[in-house]
Amino acid sequence: LEQFVALGYIEELSTNPHQAAAGTKRENDWNMARAWMHGGHFDQALPLLEECFFAQPGRTDYAQLLSSCQLQLGLLEEAEVSALQAMEAFGRHETSHLLLASIAIQKEQHAEALALLETVQGANSGDLRVLLMLTQCQLRLRRWEDAKTTVQRVLAVDPHNPQAYLNLARQQLHQKNPEAAAESALEAIGLQYGNPQGHFLLGAALAQLMQWQQAERPLLNALRLEPTLLRAYRLLSRVYRAQGEQAKAIACGLRYREILNISSKVAPDRIENLRREAAMRAENRSSSKPEGTLGDDASRSTMEEMEFIIVSGLPRSGTSLMMQLLQAGGLTLMTDGKRQPDEDNPDGYWEWEEIKKLPHNPYLIEQAAGKVVKVISALLTKLPVKHRYKIIYMTRPTEEVVASQWAMLLRTGQKPRSDKEHLNRVLAAHNKEVLEGMRASGQVELLEVSFSDLVAGPHPVIGRLAEFLPGQFHSGPHVAACVKPHLHRNRTTLLIPEVMP
Repeated sequence: LEQFVALGYIEELSTNPHQAAAGTKRENDWNMARAWMHGGHFDQALPLLEECFFAQPGRTDYAQLLSSCQLQLGLLEEAEVSALQAMEAFGRHETSHLLLASIAIQKEQHAEALALLETVQGANSGDLRVLLMLTQCQLRLRRWEDAKTTVQRVLAVDPHNPQAYLNLARQQLHQKNPEAAAESALEAIGLQYGNPQGHFLLGAALAQLMQWQQAERPLLNALRLEPTLLRAYRLLSRVYRAQGEQAKAIACGLRYREILNISSKVAPDRIENLRREAAMRAENRSSSKPEGTLGDDASRSTMEEMEFIIVSGLPRSGTSLMMQLLQAGGLTLMTDGKRQPDEDNPDGYWEWEEIKKLPHNPYLIEQAAGKVVKVISALLTKLPVKHRYKIIYMTRPTEEVVASQWAMLLRTGQKPRSDKEHLNRVLAAHNKEVLEGMRASGQVELLEVSFSDLVAGPHPVIGRLAEFLPGQFHSGPHVAACVKPHLHRNRTTLLIPEVMP
C-alpha cells in the first residue's frame, strides 16, 4: 500500500490534525474493543465498535467484529444487519458467511445455517469452525450419518478435539448406541474436564442404559460446573424418579421451573436494555454529526442495482492504455484530468481522483454510472457487492510491473518502499488474491487482458473487447492506433538499478 501511495494511485493519509486525532482514537477504540471481547466483556466492547463502524461503514473488519459482538449479546437482528453490511464488497466472504450461519443457528434456522456453511466449506475443507458448525446443524436436522462423517473429518484434523467427541456422543445417543456414547463422553471429559456438556452426555448415556445410580454423579458434576443447565435438572429428576427418590425428583423439577422462569424474564429484558442503549447512542451520534461527514455520503446510496464498467490491474500494468482503447471504441470515461501526462504516461493517466476515497465511501462509485472508470486493484474489494461489474483486468509479468514502478519512483525522486524481490512476491500474491476473488464473485463478469499480448498485436484483444461489451464498444483502425509499442518499456529483460543512487 505504501508503494501504491508513493505512485499516486491510493489516497495518502490525511495531514489534518483533527482527522489524524480521530483516526488515532478510532484505532484505540478498536484495539480496546477487541481486548474487551477477548475477556468476555461484550457489553463493554459494543459501544466502541459502534463508534468505529459509524465512522467508517466501508470497513469490512469493523462490521464483522461488530456483528460478532452483537451475536454474543443475543442481538440477533442487529448482528445479521452488520454481517450483511460486512459483505458489501465482492471477494472472500467466509467470515461474514460464518457469522450469518451462527446467527441462523441461534435462531434455530439450521437448514439456512447449513446452506451458508456449505458455501464456504469447499474453500475451508479443513477449517474446524466450519466442520463443527456443520456437525451442529446436521445433528439438529437429524442427519445422523452426515454428522458422524463430519465428526470423523474433525478428528482427522485434530484427534484431540473435545467438541468433536461431544458431537459424536450426541450422534451415538440419537442412534441408540449408549455404550459408544459413554466412551465418547469420557474422551471429551478427559480432554476438557471443565465443560459441563461432557458430564451431561455421560449421564445421558448411562441413563439410556438404565444405570440410574451411575448416571447421578456425572449429572451432579454437570450442575456444579453450570448450575443453570436446564437439561441436567430435567434428566436428574428422571434419574431420581427411577430410583424411587421422589423428594429429590420433585426438588429438581422445581429448580428447573424456577430457572426457566427467571431466564424467560431476564434475557428479554437484558436484550431490550441493550437495544435501548444502542438506540440512544445512535441518536446522539446523529445529532452531533457535522453536516457532510462520511455517514451522510454512505447513506445516499441508491437501492437500485446498477452495472459498472471498470478497468483495473496493478499499477503500471497497462490500465491507462485500456482506457484509451475504450474511449476510441465509443465509450464515455469517468476522468478528471487532474493528473497530467508525464514521462511515465505520455498519453495521460485517465483517472478519476475521487475513486481514491472508495475505502471510506464505497457508494461514490454510483457517480460513475454510465461511464468507464479506472479502479486500481487494491480498491476493488471496496466496491459495494449489491451492484454488478464488468471488469477488464490488465495483467502483466510482475517483474515488469515492479521494474516500471521502480523506474517511475526514481524519475520522480522518490525512494521505492521495498526491495524488488519483496515487491515481486507481495504484488504477485496480491494479484492472485484479487483475481481469485473476482472469479468467485457472482457480481463480476471478468475479462483478463495481457498487456504484453495487447502491445504485440492489438487486434485479437480488440475483438475480445467487442464481444465483452456488445453494442457499446466499436472496433476500427482508430482503436488499434492507440497502441504504441515503443511505450512498452521496462520489459523483464531491462535492467533497473537495485538501489537508489
